[in-house]
Amino acid sequence: MDCTRLEYIKNVNDDKDWAYESYPVGAYFQLNFKNFKESEGVHTHAFNLPKGSLIILSQKPHGYDERYLTHVVELVNEGSEDKPQWETSTWGIFRWVKVHWIADFKNPNRIPIDKDEMRANWGFYNTKAKLLSSPNLMEQWGSIDKLRAHLGQVFN
Repeated sequence: MDCTRLEYIKNVNDDKDWAYESYPVGAYFQLNFKNFKESEGVHTHAFNLPKGSLIILSQKPHGYDERYLTHVVELVNEGSEDKPQWETSTWGIFRWVKVHWIADFKNPNRIPIDKDEMRANWGFYNTKAKLLSSPNLMEQWGSIDKLRAHLGQVFN
């Protein structure tokens, strides 16, 4: 997989198990952003994420001790194309994405562990996508190119 467009990493979750588990490579789905009062700027943040960017999805499902890297998805629309479909519900903010890579959920011990691969706390505490070029990650990796090269090995 070409990782040159990897730009972001995002926390996702599901109430029961793995989020977005049923979407194979090539599938499209709505990547949700939690819409709650304490999370200022989610609308603007989701709207402004650039079409064509790749986002790594990271999650810690119920019953697991670790956080895992489970998907690489591409933003397929501009925010202006997705926004007319948004709702005011808790999960009403979304962006349409296409799956480029997905973990083997039938074999959880082969799913990449977030802390082992990212090697830094990237700020998974809220619903916003975080830049891979963030200070915490760059302190660990030195450059976005080194991080992308490493992730290319993980996702191939």
